[in-house]
Amino acid sequence: MHLDPHFSAGIFTRSSLLVIFTWAVSAGAVAADGGEFSAQEGTVTQNPVTQDTATNNPSGDISAKPQRPPKAVSGVAEESNEGADSSRKTTSAKPLRVEQNQRFSEQTGKAGLCDVYFPASDPPENGYPVVIVIHGGGWATGDKWTIATYSRLLAQEGIVAVTINYRLAPTHKFPAQVDDVRSAMVWVHQNGPKLNLNSKQVGLFGYSAGGHLSALLASLADETMVVRAKASNWPVSDARWKQLPKICAVCAGGPPCDFRSLPIDNSAMAYFLGGSRREKPEAYVAASPAAHVSGDDPVTQLFHGEGDALVPLSGTRDFHKSQIKAGIDSRLVVISKQGHMLTFISPTTYQTVVSFFREVFLKPVVVSPSK
Repeated sequence: MHLDPHFSAGIFTRSSLLVIFTWAVSAGAVAADGGEFSAQEGTVTQNPVTQDTATNNPSGDISAKPQRPPKAVSGVAEESNEGADSSRKTTSAKPLRVEQNQRFSEQTGKAGLCDVYFPASDPPENGYPVVIVIHGGGWATGDKWTIATYSRLLAQEGIVAVTINYRLAPTHKFPAQVDDVRSAMVWVHQNGPKLNLNSKQVGLFGYSAGGHLSALLASLADETMVVRAKASNWPVSDARWKQLPKICAVCAGGPPCDFRSLPIDNSAMAYFLGGSRREKPEAYVAASPAAHVSGDDPVTQLFHGEGDALVPLSGTRDFHKSQIKAGIDSRLVVISKQGHMLTFISPTTYQTVVSFFREVFLKPVVVSPSK
């Protein structure tokens, strides 16, 4: 990925991200209360290697209306499943259930807390599929509530969404954030039987910094322990490595994919990676999803705003091309004329995310006719 000069010069700063991200989430909440989005429909880049597989459809077949986060006093919230696909509603029309602020790691404070969004429908025989949902904010700001709309939409489809808070830079530098996502994956594995979760159907979804973390974890999953350890503070002997469930699918929006081409003495990413590329060369490689692409990586859905000036589209296109070259089932949706934050609240984006995980985890069961 070739980051543009503005990115390299430090436009991707904590203060600008906080202002822009807060505005975008507020705008999304206003639109959710009855306003109309004006985002253009996206264009599709299909994977030429797998054209015989189901492909992404940016116009979608859902009509999901984003909603505000639920209000809860006791830590458990319930909300109506109105607006969900009617074919997935239960006859009792039970509301979605949200278990808020569950502790998934040993971290204290907000980091290490997750909200778990359960479908209204009864769990399948093997448990609900799970998507770990990761917020953006430049690895330095943000909170799980900012991406809650996606979690509700996934739950309306019959998928449990585990929406996490992770440690933030600059207090906690890379790879603390990566390890926190891993901790959430281990938590899913450990709590699967109790919560009716299928730890053999686990996906990752994130936007911006969350998209980076999703893509990085998916790209690293099949690497050697030596490579994975360079993107972790866990000891190689840590028992948690063996408890990580397999990542079956990843959806990443607006993700920085390659830090290896940043100017060698530029310190724009020092707050996250600990120094310039000259000072921390291994960190810049370890943190780059593009550095770890291989043919065993999971099916991947990428999306990016055509007019994104914060994280250039060219990087995601390069990452997508490298995945296709490696033989990965990779799809890319480009959201026409939209920038970084408007892409986050585009209805095309909502549809892309939900349609992808629906395809991967909720394929119709084909029953062969009895002879």
